[in-house]
Amino acid sequence: MKLTFEEIKNTFIAYLKDNAHRITNERFLILNAALNMEEHFDADELYLKMKNDYLNVSRATVYKTLELMSECDILTKHNFKGDRTRYETKIGRKPHYHLICVNCNKIIEFEYPQIEKIQDKICKDNNFKMVDHTLQVFAKCNDVKTCKNNSGN
Repeated sequence: MKLTFEEIKNTFIAYLKDNAHRITNERFLILNAALNMEEHFDADELYLKMKNDYLNVSRATVYKTLELMSECDILTKHNFKGDRTRYETKIGRKPHYHLICVNCNKIIEFEYPQIEKIQDKICKDNNFKMVDHTLQVFAKCNDVKTCKNNSGN
């Protein structure tokens, strides 16, 4: 189900109120900008994009707001093996997984419904209730031409 910006904003406002955080216009600018990012992004990439779009927010506010959006389940926070913390929109997305090149950090998203079934079975067999999950596969690009850091090894 695709939620509107206003619905997501209202969810964020409720989270901020419930957790005694300030509600500011800057946070809503960051919320809007983050939801419009098409790829995985880090805080500095979002900050620079906003700066280039003449949106006046501090780097510290971007970092703090991304953390809050992650805690609120608006964004998913990833640490792809030593890379900077990266974010992606969580709301309204199907479960998916990540294939990451260890040479060039290229990220490919993929869906594989059988993984969901296996996770559900493992949880059921062990009397657990799943609340979240992630799968990251680290590999090397096979095509030397498309992987900027691959020397063919």
